Amino acid sequence: MPAVISHYRHQYELDAVTSTDPGQEYEEVLYEADAPVAFVTLNRPERRNAFNDNMYEGMLGALHRALLDDDVKVVVIRGAGLGFSAGHDLTSPKQEGEEPEESPPIPPGLQPTVADYWNIERRRCHKYEDLVSYPKILIAQVHGFCIGAGEFLQASCDFTIASDDAQFGTRGFGRMTTGIALAESSWPGGSQKARAGELLAELTGKAAAEHGLINSSFPLEELDAGVHEFAMGIADLPADSVAMTKSWYAHMMDAAGMGLANRSHYMGHVSIQWTRFREGETNFYKLRRDSGLSGYIQKRGENATPDQLATAD
Repeated sequence: MPAVISHYRHQYELDAVTSTDPGQEYEEVLYEADAPVAFVTLNRPERRNAFNDNMYEGMLGALHRALLDDDVKVVVIRGAGLGFSAGHDLTSPKQEGEEPEESPPIPPGLQPTVADYWNIERRRCHKYEDLVSYPKILIAQVHGFCIGAGEFLQASCDFTIASDDAQFGTRGFGRMTTGIALAESSWPGGSQKARAGELLAELTGKAAAEHGLINSSFPLEELDAGVHEFAMGIADLPADSVAMTKSWYAHMMDAAGMGLANRSHYMGHVSIQWTRFREGETNFYKLRRDSGLSGYIQKRGENATPDQLATAD
């Protein structure tokens, strides 16, 4: 099996929080517990905490570690350096003799199946459902840029507290293009003002709080203290009640369509990427390019089985 496909399938198996190693240490993610609060710090400041495979795995491993610690009631996810997260790492170079830091697209020459593409997209997208279903309270502590996958991450947490000058989204990339306003449940839609805020290309932390899109904001120098005070204030909630309430909430949101919207989101990714068919199958994209739509229809008819022709008649 080609190494890159094996890598993807391995990452697929690591998606769920409870399948990661809670005892492993990761350079890309720091874990600190000061019961009843645990801190999970995204630690790639030189890359503005852009996500690569190792940072995803480290974050899930840290959450698993906090899950097993009965003294931890609240988990704060934050970023090291100048910002929370710049999204997916699209620039990390491949080191000689090593896998690239972020999994590349699978070259068609390796004969990937649609299941392999599906595994890629599940790895990238389904972890947010794992976060929504996480049985302990999650707080996103946001400062600096919070873009793309970073914004998905904070939207999947139960609470978001940001610095006044934090920036959600960025002009030219925007926020609607990430699907957050459509697929993630934690951006509230209880008012026209909130929905209007979701359409903006970018928002500061202060503006997001005023629009009701996050819980609160503080001046940057007061952010640590503000988050800690809030975390301590809700840490007294009964852990079992929190777990049951979050499970109920996650199931209700799934029944309301959140899970379907999220999975449709990455199925859309698959349909956009999937242009290679196995030998003997009709490749619409290639035939339309070479022969036009009529040429595709003609070839499709020639390849149809007798049963298909009979059904068509």
